[in-house]
Amino acid sequence: MTSDPYASPAQNNAAMRPIIQTIARLIATDRRPSLLATETGSILLANAPAQRLQLDQGDLQDKLDWKALCKQANRATSVATSLTLGATELEGEVVHLSLGAGDGFLLRLSENDHEAAWLRNRSRAATLMRVAHDLRTPIQSLLATAENVLDTAATNDMAQNQQARNQLKKTSELALEHISNVLGVIRGEQSVSGLRPDETFNITEELRSLMMMISPIARARHVNLKLWLDPHEDVWVHGPVRFVRALFQNIIDNSAKYGGQDVEIGLSCRPIATTETDEPSLKLTLTVKDMGGGLPPDQKARLLKALGQADAKQIESSRDSTTAQSERPSAGLNVLAHALRQLGGTLEFSDRYTGDCETATDTDAAVIGTVMEVTLVLEKGEQTGLFSETPNKSLPEENSLQGFSIILVEDSPASRDWICHVLRAAGAHVWPAGTGLEALSLLTKSDITDKLDLILTDMTLPYMSGVEFAQRVRKQKDINWHGPIVALTAHVADAVLSACDAAGIAKVLEKPIRPAQLRAALHAVLEDARGTSQRLSPPASQDEVKAVEPEATEVPPLKDEIVHELLTQLGHQGATSFMTRAHAEAGQVLSKLQKDGISPDTGRMLHAATGACSLTGLGALEACLRCMEKAFDAGAPLEDCQKQLEKDLARTQKAIFELP
Repeated sequence: MTSDPYASPAQNNAAMRPIIQTIARLIATDRRPSLLATETGSILLANAPAQRLQLDQGDLQDKLDWKALCKQANRATSVATSLTLGATELEGEVVHLSLGAGDGFLLRLSENDHEAAWLRNRSRAATLMRVAHDLRTPIQSLLATAENVLDTAATNDMAQNQQARNQLKKTSELALEHISNVLGVIRGEQSVSGLRPDETFNITEELRSLMMMISPIARARHVNLKLWLDPHEDVWVHGPVRFVRALFQNIIDNSAKYGGQDVEIGLSCRPIATTETDEPSLKLTLTVKDMGGGLPPDQKARLLKALGQADAKQIESSRDSTTAQSERPSAGLNVLAHALRQLGGTLEFSDRYTGDCETATDTDAAVIGTVMEVTLVLEKGEQTGLFSETPNKSLPEENSLQGFSIILVEDSPASRDWICHVLRAAGAHVWPAGTGLEALSLLTKSDITDKLDLILTDMTLPYMSGVEFAQRVRKQKDINWHGPIVALTAHVADAVLSACDAAGIAKVLEKPIRPAQLRAALHAVLEDARGTSQRLSPPASQDEVKAVEPEATEVPPLKDEIVHELLTQLGHQGATSFMTRAHAEAGQVLSKLQKDGISPDTGRMLHAATGACSLTGLGALEACLRCMEKAFDAGAPLEDCQKQLEKDLARTQKAIFELP
C-alpha cells in the first residue's frame, strides 16, 4: 500500500495507521529479534529480543552495511543477510515495507541454531541451483567448440585454429569458475547474502561476454545471431551482476537453442529522472526476438507461474492432462524468476508475427516466433578500468586522422579502449564494437555508413573471425558500404594474407603495433582509398613493429621511444597516468598469483596486462609478462617468473616516478 498523492497528509497518516499498528504487533509478538528501521538506520520499533542484542543505528550501518541492504530489499522486496555479534553468527532477512510518505525496513534474525541452519541451507540451496544451472551454457559451448575443432582441424588455417583454441580456453575458464562457485556453496564458503555484493560493472561488456559464450552453440545449430545496442557505447551500472548474468544467460541461451534460425538481441539504456537526493538511475531493456514458432500454451503457463503472473484460470486452461510434470516450472525458469525478483525487474513476452505485423488483427499475420522483453532499473555506475580519457595534444599533420570516421572491432576491452584513445587523439571519430555482430548492426544504419571512412578490425573475434566479418560487410544485402577494411593480427602467414585479400581487406597490420605506426598506416590507406583501387598491402615489417623477446632481466624498465611519444601527446600527467594504470594491472597479476595461485582467470589477466604494458612502453614488465604467458600456456610453474615480476614492478615504478 502506498500513499495517495492527492490526499492530505492527515488523510495519508490516517490510512497508514492500521498498517503501522499491524507491523508493531507483528514485531512485538515475534520470538525472533525483530526491528523496524529507516534507510539511514534510525530504529523506529524493536522487540525485546532485539533490545537484548543492543543493536543501534551504528551497528546496522557498520556490521550490516545497512544502506546497501536497504537498496537491495527495495529492489527485490526482501534480501537475506547475516550478522556477527561476538562469537555468535545470526542469519536473517531484511524486508522492505512502504510506510506512506517513507519506507521502512524490517530486520528479522534467527531465534536459534536450528532456524539459522535452515535459513542458511535454504539460501545455499537457491544459490547452488542457480550456479549449477548456469553451468549448462559454458559446458555446452565447450562441447560445441571442441566438436568443431575436431571436425575442421585439418582444413582450418593457423588463424582459425588459434581462434578455436582461444574459444576453448575462455569457455573452459568460465566453466571452471562456475564449478568453483558450486564447490564454495557446498563447502559453506559462500554466505547467505550471495556470491558477491552489488558492484559496479559494464553491462555492455557482460552482454558481449555472453554472446561470446553462446556463439559456439548458435553455430552448431546454424542460428544466425544479430546484436544491437542503443546507445552504441559502454554503459556502466551498479547492482548485482550475478543476477544480471543469470537472467540474460537464461533468456538468450534458450532462444539460441530453441528459437529457430534467426535470433535478434538488443539492449537499450535510458536515464531516469531522479531527485537531488536519489542516485542517478538507468532503465535497461533487453529485447530478444526469435523465430521459434511462438510459445505453446503450456509453456506460457509455466513461465507465468514461475514469474508469479499466472492466475488459476490461465493455468487450468493450459494444463496438460498427461503429466503433472509439465505444470511445474523447470529449474531454468526458477532461476530466471529468482534473478528477475532480485533485480526488481519485469518480463513481458508476446508472439512475433510475419512481416511488420505487431498483432494478430492483420489478416495475413502468422505467428513465427516470440518476443521477450526484460526491463529493470539499476543505479548508474562510474566507469572503471585500465584506461581513461585524457586531454589530447595536437599531432603532426602527416599523421592526422582529423575528419575521418572509423569503426573499430576489438574484443579485448583494454585494447579497444586504448586504440580508441589513439584514434581519437589523432582526430578521428570512432565507433567501437566488441564483436563483428555489433559492427554489422552499425553498418545497417545509413547515418553511420554515410560518414564512415574505414573499418579497423581484429582478426581473432568471437562468433565470427575478422575474415568472415569482412566477407559479410561485402556481401550482406542490408549493408551498402564499400570503403577500406584494415586487419590487425598476431598470426601473419601466407594463408591469412590470401584469405584477407579474398575478403576485400586492404591492409594487414601485425600486432603489437605502436600508436605512431597505426596512425601512419591508417592515414596511408585512407589516402589511397580516395583515388586508387584497393589491393591488400603486406603487413608492417618487423623493423617497424617488433615484439619484445623474453629477456626480462636485461630489458630496461621503459621503452624510451614510446614514452617520449606519450609525453609529447599527453604531457607528463597524462602519460604517467596511463603508465601507472598499466603498472597497476601488472601488479594485480602478481597479487592474485601470490594470494590464490594459478586460477581460471590467470590467462586473461596475463594477456590484458601484457597488452597494457606494451602499449604504454613498460618494457621490462612487458617482457616478463610475455615469459609468464609462455610458461602458463606450456603448463610450467610460475614461481620464478613471479620473483622476476616483483623486481620489475619495483624498478618500473621508480622509473615512472623519475620521469622528467
